[in-house]
Amino acid sequence: MDIQRLRNLTTGILHTKMADIYEDLDSLTRNGGIMTHMIPRVMRAIEPWLRDKVTDQRFWNGIHDPSHQGEFPLPCMTEEENAAALQRYSEMPNPLEGKEKLVVIV
Repeated sequence: MDIQRLRNLTTGILHTKMADIYEDLDSLTRNGGIMTHMIPRVMRAIEPWLRDKVTDQRFWNGIHDPSHQGEFPLPCMTEEENAAALQRYSEMPNPLEGKEKLVVIV
């Protein structure tokens, strides 16, 4: 994985383009259709897995660092790892719970 794209996920700071975050979260979790309101919870749900796979503290320094370049060999989650992340996700409060929802048909 491109290091700048990985830094999107580890620092919570946009290093590339927003579309990369959607694509990378979909790819890593093998779940399509992640929506904007889901991103913070998905990132928290995969953080334990990411911390296990990405141990270099430079990735976790919480700063924008365009000089951090290259590729990082990040595997996709196994079925078990994905299930654990999904469990963590499902235990988090839904920010849309109790809010009025509108259906738009185009």
